[in-house]
Amino acid sequence: MVMEKNPNRLTSATFILLLISFSLAKADESVHQEATVDVGYAKFVVNIWEPTSDDYETVFALPGSGADVSRYKYIGPLLTKEGYRLIAINQRGISGSTGELEQLTLRDLAGDVISIADKLNVTKFHMTGWAFGNRTSRMLATIYPDRVESLTLIAAGGIVPALTQPGELARLLDNQNLSEEEKIYLARRTMFSPATNEGIVREYARGLTYWPDARKGQGQANQNTRLEDWVAGGNGPVLMVMGTDDLTAPIENGYRMKAQYGDRLTLITVEEAGHAVGLEKPEVVAEAMAEFLKKNPIQ
Repeated sequence: MVMEKNPNRLTSATFILLLISFSLAKADESVHQEATVDVGYAKFVVNIWEPTSDDYETVFALPGSGADVSRYKYIGPLLTKEGYRLIAINQRGISGSTGELEQLTLRDLAGDVISIADKLNVTKFHMTGWAFGNRTSRMLATIYPDRVESLTLIAAGGIVPALTQPGELARLLDNQNLSEEEKIYLARRTMFSPATNEGIVREYARGLTYWPDARKGQGQANQNTRLEDWVAGGNGPVLMVMGTDDLTAPIENGYRMKAQYGDRLTLITVEEAGHAVGLEKPEVVAEAMAEFLKKNPIQ
């Protein structure tokens, strides 16, 4: 059976067993699916961008702090054109996903990805983490090196302090009562490059939805985990994609990682892009990812 030759492929039986409900939006070269994966202790709502071809590798992806998978709405379709399936995960407490939010560690959040992969019969995969998701992704690659072939980190902080004004990002992400103009103002100061088109920032502001309880739980997970436990991201190949105008995760994070890990790490700097680099320059991000993934195929 073709499915046995490609363990990363989801079978119809698997979908039925997991009681996954799909909302399909078919494009010329890919299918976009929303699914709910029940892992027992929690349920996770995921979005899947899948090529129409049968031969592909799987990339799991995590968004930033308290954010949903819409952050990958441009990157997902672009990666499918390169032959990859992207499964973006709404983490605990986000957009219908469930699970305990108290007293977590990054190990717990990393374990969620493994539980989802196990349910979907994905034995080995590439891992991507954007913003806060980069921390969980690095933790995952560290404690499950046999499952993660490569690691992509987008707008990845954790080493160098943010250059934003204290409280501005929290206000943007936690205050649901802000006006559209207030959101745009704060997004400009924390998420986007000054060069980014106004329409992109306004679209972001209008669609901005965050889950403060989930963000709080993720923050506690970070505080409950030592930096040295996750910062290296295991021993495999790493791609970092960093906006040169990112004030929330300054590009110095990338420079220090490159100096520390040398040829193991590929650093791509994106001009006129900030913390929302995947929304500002999705083609550049997807191209860098595809080139990196092709150099590091699943073994």
